[in-house]
Amino acid sequence: MRKVLQKLALLGIIASLSAFTLGGYQKTTESKETQTEAKSEAKADETKQEEETESTDKAENTEEAKDTDKSEEKTDETEEKTEEKAEEEKTVELEKTEHPTFTSDGIRKLVLNRDGEEIFSLSKEPADYKMEFDYWEILNPYDETATVNTETMYKLFDVLSGFDFSTTAEVPDGTDTGVEGSTTTMQIDYTESTDTSAEADKTVTLLLGNEDDLGNRYVAVAGYENEVYTIPSSTLEAIYNLNPFDYILKIPALVNIDTVESIDIKTKESSYTMKIKDGKYYMGDKEVEKETFTTLYQALLNVMLDSNLDTPKADNEKEEVLRMVFHRSTKEAPEITLTYYTYDGNYDSVAVNGTERYLVKNADVNALVQQIAEAFK
Repeated sequence: MRKVLQKLALLGIIASLSAFTLGGYQKTTESKETQTEAKSEAKADETKQEEETESTDKAENTEEAKDTDKSEEKTDETEEKTEEKAEEEKTVELEKTEHPTFTSDGIRKLVLNRDGEEIFSLSKEPADYKMEFDYWEILNPYDETATVNTETMYKLFDVLSGFDFSTTAEVPDGTDTGVEGSTTTMQIDYTESTDTSAEADKTVTLLLGNEDDLGNRYVAVAGYENEVYTIPSSTLEAIYNLNPFDYILKIPALVNIDTVESIDIKTKESSYTMKIKDGKYYMGDKEVEKETFTTLYQALLNVMLDSNLDTPKADNEKEEVLRMVFHRSTKEAPEITLTYYTYDGNYDSVAVNGTERYLVKNADVNALVQQIAEAFK
């Protein structure tokens, strides 16, 4: 398994404030009557001046508020347009091909539907917070947290790239090929570019029909059903009967340490925190060497999956053994929570972000709990 490096970037926000002041009045040395009158007039003038000042301030504040509202509306409008533009750029219209030819390196997406039900979906989903080999995702029956085994994936793509749509099949008159309106389909998005970073620009949906007398199955390209091809039934059965578990790496999740800010760990006995700050590594409040930190970090993600979990136990039938929350340093990267529960005498179950999918050996979980306790001594 590939090793990962770590780094952390910090951002700051600066704010500024402003204020204003007001003034008073002066006394005179006149007779009592004159003083009283003068005071009354001064007070009246002062009141008038304050009213004028207050009126002016209100007007200025009203104008400032209007300008602020306009500015905020303009900012919101700009942000909305930017988001719309980004979404438009993200949605690319793929060219539908009549006679597709693709290589295993050019495939970017595979979706299998059987009798109208999607049973498997695999696609390349690049993101800045991922490592390149982790771009691939199985979104059905798993989600973006499952790490694809690219070696197994490319073996499947090698089979798909062997499909030949250059020569149509000879179909006897009166034969019902079954391709018209078929709901058993295979969608393949691909590119003919040799650039491995190129996105898909072409797509094809194959309609799977009935079998012929030679052990093949009739197939047509959606939109061009008048041209029918054949593919060996055994090949298609192997594809449609694939086990998704064979297509993932046997780890609960792959969390790039470059995108981690901290990890909260909770066992039955204690709670711990690992943190990366300003290029320094901390276990609890203690600064540690990078190697010490990464050794434990790799162990946290190295409990191997044994199998899929068919039926999770009820909450009152299981006990939490270990919980780890990976807090990310970038908003784009999702927070990952791994929770291990007791299952039976040999296995624990593991939930990824609240969804229990896999079984692991409880001996491996117990060993990790012990390793965590030792590391924090």
